[in-house]
Amino acid sequence: MKDIVCFDPLLFKSPEGVISKGTTVKFSVKTERDIKPDKVYFMLRADSEDAYQEFEMKEGKAEFYIDHYFEKRGHYWYSFKVITGSDTKYLNKTYYNFSALEETKGEDFFQLVTEFDYKCTNSMQGGIIYQIFVDRFAKVGEVKCREPLVLRDDWGGGIHKNTTDPIKINQEVFGGNLRGVISKLDYLKNLGVTTIYFNPICMANSNHKYDTADYSIVDPMFGDHDDFVNLLAEAKVRGIKIVIDGVYNHTGSDSIYFNKYNRFKSIGAYNSQKSQFYNWYNFTEYPDKYACWWGIDTLPALREDCKEFEDYIAGNGGLIEHLMELGVDGVRLDVVDEIKDNFVKKISNKVAEYGENRIVMGEVWEDASTKISYSARREYFSNNELNSVMNYPIKESILNFVRNKEPNDLVSTIRMIQNNYPKAVQDNLMNFLGTHDTGRMFSELTNLAGGDKEIAKKLFKICFVLTFTMIGVPSIFYGDEYGMENNDGSSRGCFDWQNYKNDIYYWVETLTKIRKHKVFVSGKLNILYAKNGKFVFERVCEDERVIVMVNLRPSPINVKLNGIFRSFFTGRIKPNFTLKENEFEILFEEKPQNNKII
Repeated sequence: MKDIVCFDPLLFKSPEGVISKGTTVKFSVKTERDIKPDKVYFMLRADSEDAYQEFEMKEGKAEFYIDHYFEKRGHYWYSFKVITGSDTKYLNKTYYNFSALEETKGEDFFQLVTEFDYKCTNSMQGGIIYQIFVDRFAKVGEVKCREPLVLRDDWGGGIHKNTTDPIKINQEVFGGNLRGVISKLDYLKNLGVTTIYFNPICMANSNHKYDTADYSIVDPMFGDHDDFVNLLAEAKVRGIKIVIDGVYNHTGSDSIYFNKYNRFKSIGAYNSQKSQFYNWYNFTEYPDKYACWWGIDTLPALREDCKEFEDYIAGNGGLIEHLMELGVDGVRLDVVDEIKDNFVKKISNKVAEYGENRIVMGEVWEDASTKISYSARREYFSNNELNSVMNYPIKESILNFVRNKEPNDLVSTIRMIQNNYPKAVQDNLMNFLGTHDTGRMFSELTNLAGGDKEIAKKLFKICFVLTFTMIGVPSIFYGDEYGMENNDGSSRGCFDWQNYKNDIYYWVETLTKIRKHKVFVSGKLNILYAKNGKFVFERVCEDERVIVMVNLRPSPINVKLNGIFRSFFTGRIKPNFTLKENEFEILFEEKPQNNKII
């Protein structure tokens, strides 16, 4: 039975989505003209409050409405109380961010209020991100090794070929370097890449570099300062931005700051309590017991209240300032949920000094707008700390779609992002299918397909189509463009420059050209159909409209279109067609007229 009232935060709230403080929002509960409740109350509470404030809503034509002024930034939760005679019910939020009229108080809708309006123009939006794990991407010239690292001479060899000891595995390097990256910039440009996101490039005694040894220099095996400056210059010539990993929650125990193994000339915190770096760390029993990241003793954690370290990174003359002066376009904050908000804000303020086109991206695995970390609600968006995050929710939703052949999670996640994330953040989200922290997408899909690589290829293409047309910016983890697979279970194998030009690569190369259309810069996404294994949505802007269709079920999608639509892949005009199992289509309207699909 249809509810007598309904609410949709993406349709019946103006302005929609995230607002800044000092904004008045109109909330409208829709009703039938002839069947209405007697009264509707707007129930609202701030995140720090337990009790709700109740405001009686005004009755209008087929609606009850209220204009509410949000004076302060923060996280707000709301729902509606509906009274008909002696009956009281509640209009609560559902899993899909729609409403349901229920007997008892349920889940609230969410309203985020930021400190000020988000501005992040000419950044990553509308382009393509390419993630590079430097040691495994490309190698040019002679590479000199150092202890405790071990240089392998079998580029592309098995990750576990010599040992299964994780510490020794992390110390084995293949010699990828910045000169290697420079040699492949034209390759990346041809692939449509507009931003390179680098895993850490600072000196560290591992292949992954998340155990920083010296923030101030490029790892010598990657190159020197001149190589880095040359990389920035050559990338700029090609219109490619550079975002680098910032690991500011912990350092390596094998570093100039800690110096546990006396490998450096500096007096580290482990060497003496008089060390200039001693206050950076939290020792419980000096010197061998100290706070570590996730208990890993090679990664001593930095104190959250250490002003000296904060200034070293984000103060005047600090590391961030140095990087911005060199021409770096942004930083990705590793484990940002383990860095206090005031430090994150300090970093973002420093980056913002160099223009609103600079990026501060956070590693967040959940909904970044409502994230709670260590019992505290994070202020990533409410306090304008981050203007991008890694979009793990959309990755998982796309994977769940191909796993379960139902788009439920995808619908829920898209609507969450549209309601909870500032528009500028939405347009700069890093959408990915794999990273250094996850398995290779093609391997996962091959397992899902029971080893059938032809089916895996179809699913792989579907995942890429969704990622490249979704809100945000698609990101390619190096090698995924040719279907690179796990190497001994690791996603960090070497790029195969001898054999990468396969059918997957040529298909992805074609797909990347879709990003030239401005509808993907900041165009709105509307879900048109989502059930029975089928997912259809559109992206629209002033003078462009594109429709994306995916079918994962045996029952076909029979489509008839009003208007003239041209296939992105074939260039042919398609007035009607049938989409079979594991097929997809991307259609551009020749002259957008807000036509409907029949």
